[in-house]
Amino acid sequence: MGHSKEEPRVEGIHEVVIAVENMKQAVALYEDLFGLKFELEWSMPAENMRVKAATLGDTQLQIVESTSPEGVIARFIRDRGEGLNHICFRVTNLEEMIARLKQKGVRLVPEEPVIIPPVSYIFVHPKFAHGVLVELVEHKGP
Repeated sequence: MGHSKEEPRVEGIHEVVIAVENMKQAVALYEDLFGLKFELEWSMPAENMRVKAATLGDTQLQIVESTSPEGVIARFIRDRGEGLNHICFRVTNLEEMIARLKQKGVRLVPEEPVIIPPVSYIFVHPKFAHGVLVELVEHKGP
């Protein structure tokens, strides 16, 4: 427990993620209503999902759709309907943040952070955040 340990803090909102049944329709609507530009697009085959993102300052607004009825997004929509899937906070010192949350009895998913350099991330179970799935992400390095 050195004194140089930096207090973990939330630096900003990294992303806000909206789950929809039809990404093309949803993107068209958000572009039309708000004048947003969804210029980024990628697939996450392991999660059975496709993503389109608009960049707003340091934050991405992502619209995601499932590519399979068994995907996490398809299951989410079946359970909760379309809408906010999760928000992601950019944090410093994720390790300390995790230790603090565990001390407070918060359930994290998975239990240890996923590390894909230069990024590590973990989720706070929605039951511990008033029904909102919160992702915590730390970027290490340049």
